[in-house]
Amino acid sequence: KIQEQKNNIPEGKIIFEPEGIFRKDYTNSWTFLQRKLKPMEFKAAFTLALMAKANTNTLEPLNDETTIPELMEILNISKNMVKPILDKLWNLGVYGKFEVRDASKPYTKYWIFNPYLSFSGRLLQSDIASLFSGTECAKAFRDPEYN
Repeated sequence: KIQEQKNNIPEGKIIFEPEGIFRKDYTNSWTFLQRKLKPMEFKAAFTLALMAKANTNTLEPLNDETTIPELMEILNISKNMVKPILDKLWNLGVYGKFEVRDASKPYTKYWIFNPYLSFSGRLLQSDIASLFSGTECAKAFRDPEYN
């Protein structure tokens, strides 16, 4: 008779939503954004965070070809606010634009969300992390007092 293996879940604990996505969010970076952004801008950043694809942080389908009406709908902001908000988020390093012609890498066509804010998945391409290492958000990630 094969003896049943006892699971490693401590008594009084459960695996909560085992089908859910494991996501990492970084408080220092988000707190920095909360200080720097107006509520509508913060909401737009958070919307992008929710869009980020697991393991690559791509913001597919968003790229430089995405139209203003599409961005208005996705971010739920007015036409006149799309460019100023996205410019501010880009300047703070909330997302990046990275494009090379390499069909083997799915993250080379779309905007990418900064993994120093949020990331879902187990492994991240090191070149994606290095793209964002000097951004304002990455500095805040490393230093909670960064302003």
